[in-house]
Amino acid sequence: MSKKTIFSLIFLMVFGILCIWAFAVSNSIMGESKITESESDEQEQIAIRELIITETKDGKKFWEVYADTGNFDKGNNEAVLNNISANFYKDEAVVLSVASPVAVYDSEKKEITLKGGAQGANNKNIYIKAEEIRWAGSKDEILAKGNVKIIRQDQVMTVSDKSLFDTDFTNLEISGDANTYVYCLE
Repeated sequence: MSKKTIFSLIFLMVFGILCIWAFAVSNSIMGESKITESESDEQEQIAIRELIITETKDGKKFWEVYADTGNFDKGNNEAVLNNISANFYKDEAVVLSVASPVAVYDSEKKEITLKGGAQGANNKNIYIKAEEIRWAGSKDEILAKGNVKIIRQDQVMTVSDKSLFDTDFTNLEISGDANTYVYCLE
């Protein structure tokens, strides 16, 4: 045998021994891990970037949500979204815009809950601020909870625990500890 053949055989034997040793060491470090398909499906999370969710009513856009980032948890069908802005439409025009730092979207109920200091304004100079603003599906009904402040053209302000209203504020209910302030402009 030539030196080249002997060297090649020694190299292959050393390489084979190192591969077997690496496999044995990695199994002892990692241990046995078994992932069943059902476990991985329930705990699967998907990262979201630049998301748009749209709901239609009678074939027309009713609301649309924009999110910078988020995570969708397939196990409970919820997405936690970050840096949210949303628009509500009537007759193809924006009638209410809302925003918040965080939101939770339940894809089964088609319900969105804005959290962490949600605020909004409509096309009639009405401003709203609350700890939480929630709406579901194609209902024209929005629920605001937690230190709800509604200000209309710097003339009227309501502060309440809870408020229920439609997107253009034609119907408004306030409840809980509620106060209304009327400003006189001179």
